[in-house]
Amino acid sequence: MNRRSLGMLVLAVVLAVAGCGGGEKNDALVARGKALVAEGKFDAAAVELKKATEADKNNFEAWLQLGHAYRGLKKHDDALSAYVAAKRIDRHSIAPHVAHAKVQIELGRIEQATTELNFVVEMDPKNLEALLLLGQVSQLPVKLPDGATGVSKLSLERAELNLQAAVTLAPKDAQAHFELVKVAARLGKRDEAKAVFARLQALAETDAAAKKLLPEAEAALKAAGG
Repeated sequence: MNRRSLGMLVLAVVLAVAGCGGGEKNDALVARGKALVAEGKFDAAAVELKKATEADKNNFEAWLQLGHAYRGLKKHDDALSAYVAAKRIDRHSIAPHVAHAKVQIELGRIEQATTELNFVVEMDPKNLEALLLLGQVSQLPVKLPDGATGVSKLSLERAELNLQAAVTLAPKDAQAHFELVKVAARLGKRDEAKAVFARLQALAETDAAAKKLLPEAEAALKAAGG
């Protein structure tokens, strides 16, 4: 091997090692940022994760966690942009779509959130979080075709379908049962509302979350004449 070939080989090795080191450093930035998000230290997390995305614009986890950090800081536009970047990297990953929908809900953009969540359910029909969120957002008032603000019967029926799927998927999920009681009651389906409320009562015997939801569920039932 001549000197020129040897020099090229050494340079290639040096560059490869440097590249590995850069990747490890970026992984460390993402790990620190993710931990800071979990601790609720969103400002510090955003600093670390922004560095990570600048170093590697195709780092899915960095963009996802940066979105979480911005959401925690109530920087909704920045959060949406970060989630969009994550979706572009991996369109079929569930997490950025659900997170994007949550920000849209916080902004009161019900239609956009519904579209996002429907896409999630198309990808994963058994995604409990998306089904539950769809059941919740479909109960929120929106501008109706006649110009009034309210919740249409069709929207409540969609909520019912999604929540029925949710309680079938997770028979012990208190929140899903609670939401279904409210929707069934609003639709005037008292027998269904009573049956779901009875299951919520049974869950409340061992589930503190279910017990906490009972008074409001009972009030919804009574309001419907149950």
